[in-house]
Amino acid sequence: MTTHYYPSDLAAALQLRWPAGAAPLPAPEVLTRFISVLYQASLLFEEGRPVECHAVLAAQAELEAQPVTLTDFHLVRFDEVRAWNEHEVRRLSPAVQHSSSLLAVEASADGQLLLWGMLFSGHEWDWVPDNSRQAVAVAPPALLVQVSGPGSLVFYYGSQRLLTLQRGRIDGHGFLQFPLAWGAGRFFENQQLAGAAAAGLEWTLTQEECIIRFVLHMQRRALTRSRASGHGVLVVLVPTHQVAALTGLGGVLRPKYRLLPTGAGPRFPTLVQASVRRLLELGELSWTHFQCSRDAELLTLAAEIDRFADCIADMGAVDGALMFTQQIDLVGFGVEIQATQVTLSQVYRALDMEGQTLQPVPADHGGTRHRAAYRLCLAAPECLAILVSQDGNVQFVHNQDGKVVFWDQLSF
Repeated sequence: MTTHYYPSDLAAALQLRWPAGAAPLPAPEVLTRFISVLYQASLLFEEGRPVECHAVLAAQAELEAQPVTLTDFHLVRFDEVRAWNEHEVRRLSPAVQHSSSLLAVEASADGQLLLWGMLFSGHEWDWVPDNSRQAVAVAPPALLVQVSGPGSLVFYYGSQRLLTLQRGRIDGHGFLQFPLAWGAGRFFENQQLAGAAAAGLEWTLTQEECIIRFVLHMQRRALTRSRASGHGVLVVLVPTHQVAALTGLGGVLRPKYRLLPTGAGPRFPTLVQASVRRLLELGELSWTHFQCSRDAELLTLAAEIDRFADCIADMGAVDGALMFTQQIDLVGFGVEIQATQVTLSQVYRALDMEGQTLQPVPADHGGTRHRAAYRLCLAAPECLAILVSQDGNVQFVHNQDGKVVFWDQLSF
């Protein structure tokens, strides 16, 4: 039997997961009302678009009392407090779509919820911003909620994600990075992105994470831009050594616009290798160092990586799939997937990040792009796929022990 969760269930779950050292949450009935308004607002539309927004439950005094690490935050207080209801949230939602912007709500002594202002910042605390040159700020130590679509809410204590509501289920994740099982054992090529500068390096977890973070950052920026544009995108990643077989005679991938290698080498790997070389010259190969460094060369390289991601998003708008090696070398775009002969009646939705709990669904539950990705992953098990629907939903797909498994991405 399927169980659906609603505001009172979410309030109870939050109470259980709330950090022990944090200021206590308000009374259950007050917390439920706070969540209920956001839940109802998520079902509304503002000028034809689903409501998406962010909110924080905190008094002005609490936010003003935070240490100097919050100096990049700007508080705006309304001259008259507003009632906390779904229509006020709907009307104000365009101003607080980015996670650097929050509606500020507080509970009065008598348990009333009041919308007293907004909080703005140059830092988006739930993920690394596109301009990764900014210093990392500290999120307010309070309850933050992201409304990402109809019935989809993410709950944080500061920047610590506590749980999500998606498809009527409570989960302790939001798949804000690619799911663990989706890439497990598939991205062994990533270390090669470091290039000759890291030859002979004894890799640490920090250094390995740094290389993966380059991939995640580029991927996320490109998908975020594609999602915002309202057009669907299919990205296919294949092992480098299988490109020839998969695109040759009898292969399942046919790039209409195949790209020739350039003298300077593949664009993204070349940019990553240059970044790694410079980080090593500066004495620390870590993602934190790359984020916070003000080195002129790294600033230029970061901007070029962002521009590359934007170009990828633009090419993704062309009919057909984008095709990369798993080392993120762009093979081509406008790719046709020729796997119509593959018989597939059922796929599986992953209900956890590890892909251990699966829910069977009909293979035709999605559109043409989805069915093409599912058949590809069945016909060529080493391939990975990322789908962005026209409505903004994101899926990660791969073959897991002979089953086509997909993860619904909550948000980018």
